Amino acid sequence: MNRIRDVRTRSAVAVGALLAGLVGGAAVGAPSAIAAADPACSRGATIYNKVTNPTSYKYIPYAASNTSNCWLDRGMSNSAVTALQKNLNACYGYKLATDGVYGDLTESALITVQKRVGVTADGDYGRNTRSAMVWANYSLETGSRINCT
Repeated sequence: MNRIRDVRTRSAVAVGALLAGLVGGAAVGAPSAIAAADPACSRGATIYNKVTNPTSYKYIPYAASNTSNCWLDRGMSNSAVTALQKNLNACYGYKLATDGVYGDLTESALITVQKRVGVTADGDYGRNTRSAMVWANYSLETGSRINCT
């Protein structure tokens, strides 16, 4: 009788671990409820401001649907993440690898910046974080950073 109970207990533990892994895995890469209405950022885009500063550009995360109202979070890997990492380095003093992988260090840096700029510090990048952050302006002529605004 004890042997049957031991087998059942081990089976229940294994099933529980499997379910926990599946449920936990489903949460990775999913946007917050607020960001769910926006598409995922999928590329870094060079944005030119022909009116206020026609000699510079910003490199920011963008979605395939041509909007900067998009989201990024842990586990993603693309040029939009590279754009975020580059800006965290240029304007906030981090030394992140600009490898396009949204891992522990990128998430930690973003949480610190979110606290600094006064938005929800959850490590998820979305329209509120984008609007609150300053972004680097780069020279069209040299490619060097001019300032962060």
